[in-house]
Amino acid sequence: QQISKGLQRRSAAIRKAIQRYNTSATALIPSRPVISWKDVVKYTFLGEFDILRQSDTNVRDREWAKPAVREATTKFFKLNRAKEEIVRLEVEIRRLHTAIHDEEKTVSSVITSLLETDPHLGCEIRRSHRPRTAVNGIHLYRLDQIRK
Repeated sequence: QQISKGLQRRSAAIRKAIQRYNTSATALIPSRPVISWKDVVKYTFLGEFDILRQSDTNVRDREWAKPAVREATTKFFKLNRAKEEIVRLEVEIRRLHTAIHDEEKTVSSVITSLLETDPHLGCEIRRSHRPRTAVNGIHLYRLDQIRK
């Protein structure tokens, strides 16, 4: 998905590069196969590009073309993305924690008020809300465990 988005953002430059490659590929003896936009969209990582196998050996010998370096780079970016996700989740955990506390406070207030004005309805709402309170307690416990 990230590759697809990157391709879309750079589509004009990529199309121009495809045209230049195809022009050069047909001029070679023997000629090399041409590529289309569909071919490029299907490529998921550098190793799938036949272009690199058919090109100047300097390109294939470059540091960034080595499988170990590509793998390390991929892991580096995944690690960075995971760190970003942790930051985002910390915010979401705080939001959920606050929402549960706010809901419990509001429901408790409503039940207290109803017990004074309409005891039967107050008792019924308190009874029907108990399972949710229990589940919220489990969620709060787990959220606290995650934050530690």
